[in-house]
Amino acid sequence: MADTVLSAAPFILVKPKLTLGATGSQVEYECSANNVDVAVDQDENTVETFCGTFTSYKPEVWTITVTVLMSYGTAGFWNTVRPLVGTVVPFTVLPDATAAPGPDNPQMTGNALVKAFPFVSGAVGEASEVDFVLAVQGAPTWVETLTMATNTSDTATATDTAKAA
Repeated sequence: MADTVLSAAPFILVKPKLTLGATGSQVEYECSANNVDVAVDQDENTVETFCGTFTSYKPEVWTITVTVLMSYGTAGFWNTVRPLVGTVVPFTVLPDATAAPGPDNPQMTGNALVKAFPFVSGAVGEASEVDFVLAVQGAPTWVETLTMATNTSDTATATDTAKAA
């Protein structure tokens, strides 16, 4: 395998797409947010033997934390998302809401447990900012519409099939 030189420009976050819920009842909440952090934690286990030290890693644990500017009313964050607290719902995180999912814009999907969040937090004259946390259940998946796998003689992509027709 040849060496790979990483030369892609840094991604600048402008407007991600953040959704909760199943298709048809989805809540898009990126316009209520000003910060998103998708973090992974992985506990390690180190064992020392007479022959050396060995480290293994436990499964990944993903957490999505979004700083939300609290709003109320029928189209507000509180009234729309609060009923989901304590439930497991589908979610998506797309780094660039203006572009389709692909190798340059992979979409993270999965199911997450919605954690309770504050009702209000702020000083006089300031917007109420609260952290909204989603505990991803199991491993998330990354959706890309373009196939990144190398074609082999026994594997055909949709593009290869269309060309053959």
